[in-house]
Amino acid sequence: MALFWFLAYCALRILSGLWFTPELSGIWWPSTIELLELALPWFWVMFNVLQYPQARRGGLWALACGCSLCALLHMAGIGVVELDNGIEGRSTVFGQNANVIGATYAIAVVVLVGLGMFRGVKVHQRLLALALTALTGAGMAKTGSRTAFLILVMGVLVLSLQSGWFESRAKRFAGLLLVFAVLSTIVWQIPTVMERLENVKTPNNYQQEGRVRMAPVLWEMFLRSPIYGSGPDRYQFELTRRAMPHLIRQQRTVAAHNLALLLLVETGVIGFLLFSLGIGTALKAAWRARLNACGPLPLALILPLAIAGMIVCDPSHHMVFWFALAYALAGAA
Repeated sequence: MALFWFLAYCALRILSGLWFTPELSGIWWPSTIELLELALPWFWVMFNVLQYPQARRGGLWALACGCSLCALLHMAGIGVVELDNGIEGRSTVFGQNANVIGATYAIAVVVLVGLGMFRGVKVHQRLLALALTALTGAGMAKTGSRTAFLILVMGVLVLSLQSGWFESRAKRFAGLLLVFAVLSTIVWQIPTVMERLENVKTPNNYQQEGRVRMAPVLWEMFLRSPIYGSGPDRYQFELTRRAMPHLIRQQRTVAAHNLALLLLVETGVIGFLLFSLGIGTALKAAWRARLNACGPLPLALILPLAIAGMIVCDPSHHMVFWFALAYALAGAA
């Protein structure tokens, strides 16, 4: 599977040089160049690296430590950019999108919870995992990302329902309660996510949500060209003009916050089915991988991202999304 994606990437790069005119390249490249030049090679490399048994848990520790370091800098105010002046404390770091950073933090917390629950893990490793969970959770709370909160809840839920490779049920639930207490304390101290969730409780505020206004517009655009779509980036100006017109005055456009609708609009039913086939393969591999040494962690990583992509976000440009795909496929290999 990884080799197939890499060869497809190479073929697309060659064909782009042969067939794409300057006019067409201006339409296709803005949305796809990052995917073709970074995401797919990253996916291919991660799949091969994770084939080694030592890398399956060691790689997860490296991911968690890297995200924790980023969260430490976030909490220290290094490279931090404040967002949404009306909401106290929401911020991102190093100029990245707050939802992307939040989702990465959420996946790291899920990884840490899983690593701390495995059998045979030493006490000092459990304590380290708990400390890094608190630090990374605090960074996630600072982003105020509701998508990250959803991914975290679903990931921990998947881990709590699987027990084959974990400690006894009593120890597992005791550990989950401890993690829940730590994260609850963080949310109480940094209530940015809860404040943003409060904004969608009433019907009027719910209708003001950009994701809610974008969905019917995207569906209507899909119906205009349902077979092969309208191409990457061609939809963004119309979507912004109809769903969030105030951004046009700021000379900004908005992308779809829904992977399913994005695929339908850009690539039509053809592209949606092809991408769904790949996601389905990864989900089946993650389900089989729960019987291997990596346990349910691949499923806990890829399933929340796939569900979130169907309802509230577009994770296809998140590096952690492709890492989760590679980990799922490598775990079942």
